Amino acid sequence: MATSPRVRAPELRGRSWLNTGGRNLTLRDFRGRCVILDFWTFCCINCLHVLDELRPLEEKYGDVLVVVGVHSPKFEHEKDPDALAAAVERYGVHHPVLDDPELDMWQQYAAKAWPTLSVVDPEGYVVATMAGEGHAEGLARLIDDLIATHEAKGTLHRGDGPYVPPAAPETTLRFPGKAVLLDGGNLLVSDSARHSLAELAPGRRDAGPADRLGASGVGPTVPRRRLPSPSRRGSACSPRTRPRWPGTTWSSRTPSTTCCAGYG
Repeated sequence: MATSPRVRAPELRGRSWLNTGGRNLTLRDFRGRCVILDFWTFCCINCLHVLDELRPLEEKYGDVLVVVGVHSPKFEHEKDPDALAAAVERYGVHHPVLDDPELDMWQQYAAKAWPTLSVVDPEGYVVATMAGEGHAEGLARLIDDLIATHEAKGTLHRGDGPYVPPAAPETTLRFPGKAVLLDGGNLLVSDSARHSLAELAPGRRDAGPADRLGASGVGPTVPRRRLPSPSRRGSACSPRTRPRWPGTTWSSRTPSTTCCAGYG
């Protein structure tokens, strides 16, 4: 019976890497591991849903799976490296991200829509490509099959992944959202990047930057109130499982599992 020829994964190249501690990674660094390349862009809601779908897989298969975000921007402002770095932090992306501003990797892997997922096996061959949301269950089955196959062949290598978290910024708040004035005069502010609420009290006008919020002179007075982490949520496609973050609203309509159209 005829079999399709295997396709070697194109080498990963881009402007820069994030979440790697300054290292430029290559496919050789992933040899022996299952790899999911997530072609995304930070203004695409479908891409953000897929980030949530991938988190349980990263946790379950942490010693054999590496997720690599390939940021291939759709709009001009998404090419800004500072905006990308901010989005990676704000959306809690805890895996390496390759900045692909000219869509070189997008074209090499024949992506047609945001998001697109390409799966590379432990020997460096592309074994699956899929677009849109809702592939978590199929990906889990595929990873299980790859683990069984490559453990039997001796080509699976377990161990820690290449993710290196960036240094935590020394700021009172990170991406603050809505602020609510409390009865006692304090402010309750959503600290979006940390998924928490911070209660702030009026501060001294001569307070240092770490004790102030902008020019209003406020500083933290009580521990943050921790909100549920996105990694503990259910399916990102179900509005019923989404926490209502301060200052945000969610559509009651079931989100689409389609994707944003790409370039032809």
